[in-house]
Amino acid sequence: MRELSQRAHVTLGCCCALLLGGLLGLALWLWWSLRHRPGPEPAVRFRRVRIAVVAAGLVIIAVGAAGRFAVAFQHTPACTPPGGAQTAARSARFDVSLVAQQAATWPQTGIGLLYSRVSDARICLSRAADYYVAVHPNNPTGAKALNVGDILISPGFNISKKELRTLIGHEARHRAQWAVLTVIGGPLAFPVAYGIDDFFFPGSRNHFERLAGLDAGGYAHMGTGPVLGPAQFAVLGALAAIIVVAVVAARRRRASARSRSRPGG
Repeated sequence: MRELSQRAHVTLGCCCALLLGGLLGLALWLWWSLRHRPGPEPAVRFRRVRIAVVAAGLVIIAVGAAGRFAVAFQHTPACTPPGGAQTAARSARFDVSLVAQQAATWPQTGIGLLYSRVSDARICLSRAADYYVAVHPNNPTGAKALNVGDILISPGFNISKKELRTLIGHEARHRAQWAVLTVIGGPLAFPVAYGIDDFFFPGSRNHFERLAGLDAGGYAHMGTGPVLGPAQFAVLGALAAIIVVAVVAARRRRASARSRSRPGG
C-alpha cells in the first residue's frame, strides 16, 4: 500500500511538473527528487503555499482546457474580412504540425476564448490559417494583435486582402512559437520569454517578431541591438544583486551544514 502510494505520488508529481513547467519543469522536478534526502519536513506554511500555487495553476489549465473543448464542439462562423473570405492555406486534410500546435496550446487558447466571450468580442474562424480570431474595438493591446495560443485577439484591420493574408501568416508563426515554448517550459513560457525579450529588444528588435517576419507583421526595421535605458539598467542591477545574495546565502548554508556535521560541532 505504501509502495502504491509512493508510485502514485511520483506519477502525480511528474504530471504536474510537465503540465506546469513543460520538459524543463519535469527535468527540474526529477533532478530535485533524485537529490532529495529524507529529513525534516519543510515548514507547514511553505508546503501549503507550494500546494496552493500548484493547485491554482492546475485549475487555470483545467478551466482553459474545458473552455477550448466547449468551443471545439460548437459551430464557429468563418471570418469574412474586407475583400472577401480568405481561402485555406493548407491543402492536406490532416496537418500533423497544425494538430500538434493546437494540442500544445489547448489550455491557453481556451483562456483566450473565454476572455473573448466575456468581453463580447466577435469570434470567427480564419480559414487561411485555421485559427480563431476575436475582434474587439477595445483590444487589450490597443492597435496591435495579441496571440494567445491558437486564437488571435485583434482590434480588426482595414487592409487589403493581400496584406491580410501576409499578416495571417505572420500570426500563425507566433502560434508555432507558443507551441514550442509551451512544450519546453510550460503554458507561460512564451509570454514570459516574449515579455523579457521585448523589454530589452522592443518592436522590430524583438527576436520572436523577427522570426515571424517583420515585413509580414507590418514592422518597420529600427535596428537589431538591445535598448539599454534607465529601466533596463535598473532591472539588470536588481538581478545582479539577487544573484549575489543567493550565492552568499548558499555558501553560508553549506558552511553551516559542514560545521554541524563535524564531531563535537
